[in-house]
Amino acid sequence: MKFSKPFQVGAFLMAVLTFSMPFATFAQQTVVAAQAESDAIADADKDVNKPLWFGAGCLLSGLVFVPLPGIYTSCLLPPIGITGAYFYQPDPSPARFIGKSPEYVSVYTSAYKSKRGKTQASMSSAGCLTGCGAIGLTLVGIGFALLDDFELPAE
Repeated sequence: MKFSKPFQVGAFLMAVLTFSMPFATFAQQTVVAAQAESDAIADADKDVNKPLWFGAGCLLSGLVFVPLPGIYTSCLLPPIGITGAYFYQPDPSPARFIGKSPEYVSVYTSAYKSKRGKTQASMSSAGCLTGCGAIGLTLVGIGFALLDDFELPAE
């Protein structure tokens, strides 16, 4: 059976249009996901109160000297606090999703929470290290001051 040339061209065009549609949809979803992720990262950096989390980390390092029951209970407070800073990931403002697709909302929410948790944990870790350094220098200074006043008994 012989097909005419216009029929063959039409069938070829229909096949191309049928099989190319999913690729265009995937390309569009990739662009939406990339835009949502970049928006979420920028908003999470803007929304995190960095001085608050840094100060919380400084306070965590001071909690090591709080006498709690148990041998190492106080030493576990900073790691628990930094872990808590990571896992405290509040939801983004719903006003940011007006007119956005469900894919955008899903990608935005997951990227926002992840970036926010990482930023909070890194700021509280930096505060904890700074607090430990400040406490250590203070203790060394107190030790030198006490040694300076210490006199050996004469024989």
